[in-house]
Amino acid sequence: MYVNDVLALERLIKEAVAGQIKDDDVRADFETSALLEKIAACTGTRMNDLKELSEALGGGAGAVKETVAAVAGVVAGLYDMVRKHPVFRMLRDDYTALALASTAYSMLYTTAVTLHSDQVAAVAKRGLCKVAPLVLQVSHLIPAVVVGELAKDHPDVNHAAIVMAREATEEAWSPGGELVHG
Repeated sequence: MYVNDVLALERLIKEAVAGQIKDDDVRADFETSALLEKIAACTGTRMNDLKELSEALGGGAGAVKETVAAVAGVVAGLYDMVRKHPVFRMLRDDYTALALASTAYSMLYTTAVTLHSDQVAAVAKRGLCKVAPLVLQVSHLIPAVVVGELAKDHPDVNHAAIVMAREATEEAWSPGGELVHG
């Protein structure tokens, strides 16, 4: 069941990102477009791993469809595919969804190790190791996108804010940062 939960989450992420890739503003920004293409491709790979695992564990397409419906309610607030959003909001939502996927993989890995399921543990750890760097890449890109979008209406923006925001984020998430040690 937990494998199908993660698979359902990955499916929703892939669908949302696929829609974002078609956005004119996303396509106009090479770095954002390339990262979203990478996220979509990596998500597809993780989905294939999870599908194979689900089938090996006896979970069929019916179980996945039920789970997609349940997980969709949780993720629906992250993505609004009908309205057009600024690119920085898309990336914010992608960051949130990928962080949720990272947590889901961590929980799946913990469960698998606890219950001595080496096959599930291997897939979960591989998924976690693939999704976590994407969270960091989105986080790194967001300041440049925010500044770029603000510069459209405010020509005097402080472009140094990109570096400052990246450094502040890296510091906050580093082992010496206040968020980690309180």
